[in-house]
Amino acid sequence: MNKRAFLEGFFAASTMLFGGNFIWQRIAGPQPRGFHFTPVEIATSTGVQPLPAPAPAVQIETAFDIRQMSEQEISSYLTRIRNFDAIFANDIYLDVGYEKTLLKTTQRLARLERHIGHGNFNIISFDEMLKYGNDFPEVGRFDQDELEFIDEVFFTDPTRYGFFGQKVTSNLTDSISRNDIAKIPYSGHFLLKGESLNLYNRLKRDVGDQIVLTSGVRSVVKQMRLFLAKTVEANGNLSRASRSLAPPGHSYHGVGDFDVGKIGLGEKNFTADFSGTSEYQKIAGLAYVNIRYPTDNLFGVRFEPWHIKIST
Repeated sequence: MNKRAFLEGFFAASTMLFGGNFIWQRIAGPQPRGFHFTPVEIATSTGVQPLPAPAPAVQIETAFDIRQMSEQEISSYLTRIRNFDAIFANDIYLDVGYEKTLLKTTQRLARLERHIGHGNFNIISFDEMLKYGNDFPEVGRFDQDELEFIDEVFFTDPTRYGFFGQKVTSNLTDSISRNDIAKIPYSGHFLLKGESLNLYNRLKRDVGDQIVLTSGVRSVVKQMRLFLAKTVEANGNLSRASRSLAPPGHSYHGVGDFDVGKIGLGEKNFTADFSGTSEYQKIAGLAYVNIRYPTDNLFGVRFEPWHIKIST
């Protein structure tokens, strides 16, 4: 089977929401050669002004259609997601003029996460984020440029830099109801009650106790923190960041997907190494389990064997 036929098997027309041209204008000019972050800044990335009005949301058909791509374009696309951490000539960068705001926002979110704890940060809402910033000096108020930056990152169409997944969370201020989630013991994570929780429990029964929840439901704020930190790590390369992590609003973790790993495997649970474990082999053999980002998928994302898909 050739590459086109293989990928067309994954193809499904989709729609997404986008608005604003804040980032589009930044990345329209010559591509920067990369930010000049210091090691300290990169490691760190590990009353409040009113929120600006969001850009108008418009529903469109995604322009990414494998049926209209040439063999060369298909080959180029596959090369990118198979070599997700590489740097390509036509990758899209955040304009270097926004380096300071990117760093400042990422570091403030990191301070907030340390202040309230990793578990609580998984489900924090945007409004709660603002309140913590206002009430606790160790976090600090979010400045106007940070709020505008967060707003634009959320509403910008990520197909501009290579991510083609649907937008599943429409509003920056959407929150996760505490009544709808269950805390998973010894994991620091939460799952949505119902399909997600039932699927995880079934996996534990069928695969064994070595399976552990490594990431559950994530709020918009959590996904924003992860995506901005990944952008810092990628020296402002939005394309490279999005090959490893869905932009905020586009993560299915917000609607029930979850990640699993093997106890003792540590950070390798988020690498291809997990696909070599006996636990993954058992998961792959279960008819009721699907992986959200399989090999050579159409989302613009690397293969994620650990990412369990719910029916949404």
